Amino acid sequence: MKISRITFFNRYLWTGTYLKKGIIYNPLSYNYSKSLICKSKISPVLYSKPKYNYYSSFSLPKYDNLSNFGRFKSLLNLEEVSNNNALTLAKIKRIIFQVSLGILGITTATTIMVVTWSEPYRDKFTLVCAGLFRSTVTLIICCLCMLDYKLLHNRYRYADYKSEEYNAAQKVVHLRVAKRLLSLCRLHTGIYIKGAQHLASLTFIVPREYTETLSILQDRAPYRSMNDVNKIFREEFNGLKPKDIYDEFEEIPMAAASLAQVHIAKTKDGKSVVVKVQYPDVSRLFHVDVWTMQSMSNLVSYFFPEFELTWIITEFKQNLISEFDFLREAKNGELTKQRFKHRGDELTVPNIIWDLTTKRVLTMEYIKGVKINDLVGLKSLGANPKWVRNLLLEVFAEMIFCHGIVHCDPHPGNALVTISPVTKKPQLALLDHGLYRELSDDFRKTYCDLWKALILNDTKLLKETVDKLGVPQYIQFLPLIFTQRIPDSNTPLGEDMSIEEKELVHDQLKNIKLNDFFDFLESLPRDMLLVFRTINLVRGIHRELGGNSMESFKMNARYAVRGVWCETQEEEKRRIEKAKKNKNKVSDDMMMIGPLQRWYLLGGTPNFKRTLGYIQDKILMTFRLYLAELSIRILRWWYLLSRPIEAPVTLITAA
Repeated sequence: MKISRITFFNRYLWTGTYLKKGIIYNPLSYNYSKSLICKSKISPVLYSKPKYNYYSSFSLPKYDNLSNFGRFKSLLNLEEVSNNNALTLAKIKRIIFQVSLGILGITTATTIMVVTWSEPYRDKFTLVCAGLFRSTVTLIICCLCMLDYKLLHNRYRYADYKSEEYNAAQKVVHLRVAKRLLSLCRLHTGIYIKGAQHLASLTFIVPREYTETLSILQDRAPYRSMNDVNKIFREEFNGLKPKDIYDEFEEIPMAAASLAQVHIAKTKDGKSVVVKVQYPDVSRLFHVDVWTMQSMSNLVSYFFPEFELTWIITEFKQNLISEFDFLREAKNGELTKQRFKHRGDELTVPNIIWDLTTKRVLTMEYIKGVKINDLVGLKSLGANPKWVRNLLLEVFAEMIFCHGIVHCDPHPGNALVTISPVTKKPQLALLDHGLYRELSDDFRKTYCDLWKALILNDTKLLKETVDKLGVPQYIQFLPLIFTQRIPDSNTPLGEDMSIEEKELVHDQLKNIKLNDFFDFLESLPRDMLLVFRTINLVRGIHRELGGNSMESFKMNARYAVRGVWCETQEEEKRRIEKAKKNKNKVSDDMMMIGPLQRWYLLGGTPNFKRTLGYIQDKILMTFRLYLAELSIRILRWWYLLSRPIEAPVTLITAA
């Protein structure tokens, strides 16, 4: 029995069935049946019992050849064939499918070529592809890291999480995950490296395996080719290249950071300068990368509820936006130089070449020096490490407690020690002024009062201060964080707590969970978090240079007292505006930012009355830091001498 190909083709495409040796198969149905095929002059009809499946009401409906495919009869030009030639129909279908697939491929390739040839579309296309690739790789790495920790926790689920075996296994996982993140940041560069640098600076939160592994990205980030540099210059300087603007320009960068790289150059008038060039795609991928980080942090928080990290990503995003504008960075550097004009012989900031500076290209004075933590380099310059570390503490203490405008990225690569061209003596040079935080006067004064309460052991003032900060429930932890002592401690400043005090702290902390610690950090003002980070970075450099906690504590105490009485930002603005109106009657110092230089104004105070208050607090602070501490040390020494028998007993027990 023969059947028209058109009719068969119609049925084949409509019902999803095919013919083989008189048996009708329906691939969408779980069974099949033998059916009779007949042919009439009008229409061959296929009789079969309807079969139900998931996709259609009937597996084999009844219809004739006057179907939607009848219009293609003349196009196909097919004659009636026997059902033994059904394989030919499958071959035709395969040819049609291959031709369609080829047309689709050619169309797609042509579209891609057209899109990539047109620059606006090319940028969008590459952005989508790069974002998809970076997000996918990050997701895979994140899942591997979470799997590592899940396996670790499941392995020790019924064991003691405080055992030495668990701690050793946890350190191994920390190190493996940290190396994985290091490879991810090196692959993606840009914001990922910036995030790794930020993570490495949080030593008070992040395990040591992370901070030590990721810290190599502080000044050893991968750099870009000269083609990328030329692209930025053409966009910023109306088609000009570096060789058109500078007399000399070194193609190999002297340093590479997370968002930009630095080249040495020489201007047309012969000045040696440093040129900071932003990477071309870092700002384009900013929102994609931040969204990816936010999604990964949400994923981590879902599987590990004790790690609430979303607020860290939000804070990181807000801080990073300001670093894309090099004009703002240049302005921050100029203002810092003015605020520290009274320390001009000790501190310097590179001068800005404004004619060669744009939003993505920064040209500034070249200062040759050694890193602040390079002890061998400091010795070659004749710089005393003690003088360097104390100067660093003073500069940042004055920023935090007095100015309220803080350089928030003081890692060793951003602080150099050089020789002053004027005095021929060692001088500290501060670099990279992109990340700054302007503290409100209310927060700055509250922070000063916090230190004042901690130093004087003033419980009432401490309670008022933590209420203003919004963390009254954590009042017992603040003295431990800032002074490494408990309230009402009898341990001298700068020394470890006694055994009794350590046991007391252990009893207080044993019921504290990890998410309680993150809740504490999240509840703090955002300004406090950046101040924490800055102080922690400065403290790390201070320790590398041989400093101790007593030096740091004394310096912060001294400037905390000064910050209570010094001129506020609002008072400074009003003073400058008033001086500009009467510029013929006042000195130039009255129109400049920074502390006033008058013989009767001590500690940056704006008037004589505030000077008296500063002197009073300074005397009390000096008494507390020196006389009271000396008394505590004498009493402690006398107490140890009054127990001469306990020393041999301890030695015998140890033996």
